[in-house]
Amino acid sequence: MGAAADLAGRERPPVGRAERRAVCAEFAAAADQCAHLAQRLVPQATVYEFDEVRRLAAAVERDTLANPPGRAAGAVLDRLIPVTRVPVSFTGAQVAAEAAATLVAAIDRADGQGGLALREFRAVTAAAELSVRNIAAVAAALPGGDNGQPWRSAAIAWQVAGRATYLFEDGHGAPRTEVTNWANLVPDALHRDLGPAAGIDASSLRARGDLQELVTACQQVANQIPVVADQLAATTLRWAKEGRLSASARDLPQMEDMPEQRVRDVIAGHRVIASGQDLDPLTRSISRAGSLSTALADALNHAGPAGPPMQPKLAAAYAARIRAPGAPEDLVRQARDVEHALAASRMPFQSRPRPQEGTAPGI
Repeated sequence: MGAAADLAGRERPPVGRAERRAVCAEFAAAADQCAHLAQRLVPQATVYEFDEVRRLAAAVERDTLANPPGRAAGAVLDRLIPVTRVPVSFTGAQVAAEAAATLVAAIDRADGQGGLALREFRAVTAAAELSVRNIAAVAAALPGGDNGQPWRSAAIAWQVAGRATYLFEDGHGAPRTEVTNWANLVPDALHRDLGPAAGIDASSLRARGDLQELVTACQQVANQIPVVADQLAATTLRWAKEGRLSASARDLPQMEDMPEQRVRDVIAGHRVIASGQDLDPLTRSISRAGSLSTALADALNHAGPAGPPMQPKLAAAYAARIRAPGAPEDLVRQARDVEHALAASRMPFQSRPRPQEGTAPGI
């Protein structure tokens, strides 16, 4: 347990203090249980350390009861462990679950190395869109999944978010292949089991003998998508603060008190550095995609076999968001907003081709 705690502290630099408290509480409970079992096997007089472990674990437990970590902090305990290669014996949905976990870790690493390039960001939004289309098709095949739930607009929300990035440029050349490769692998692996998202038929899915196994793997992928949305939202805030993107002044949101220089840039059609509220539409589109994807993950978490979900803390955090006061109405509004964004587009929404640099790992 000490080695596990040390690795958790060293390998997860993006984890904040609240998450570390939740991890500490979980490790303390496990250490207490180990010491309790060991005391039944080893002569008491020779093992002072067991008593000390249990005393310290009890102190952590008392502090946890007095100041319990929030659901969002405890959800970090359900983050899947990233892999370096995916076993070739895995089904497509199992590969997608492993790839989604590794994508989250790859984005974390990229954030520590200066942040995502714009092309990486686009690759992730395109992968999220295609993955959510497949997952939503599976959810629609479950009881109650075909009655107009707001999460059915999640894929469109990701499509809107991806298109919003095409106003901008960042001057980067070829991005890191790690983020792009793992992003590409998630929908490609789902496609292997399900076929094209547009052609998935609910009745044929219900007739499959492996539907429950498929639901379980898709559940793990779906639980990672809101985490990815949070990562991308943090990236847009970083871009807004650092001014790393440029755009045509005419394409940026209007300002109430537009500076004279911006007015001249709009008239002349100049490109300008995008910062601050210029990134607000992109941030909102990512937020909508994350909210609707959370609803989709919640639907799958409650459609699994009897008993607690595979990722109970993450499922509890999502359920709390979806069932918060006003949340159902807000989801309906967000679904309507993305449908309006689709209808307002001057050209048909089509997924942009995903970058193909390198080859996806583990294949």
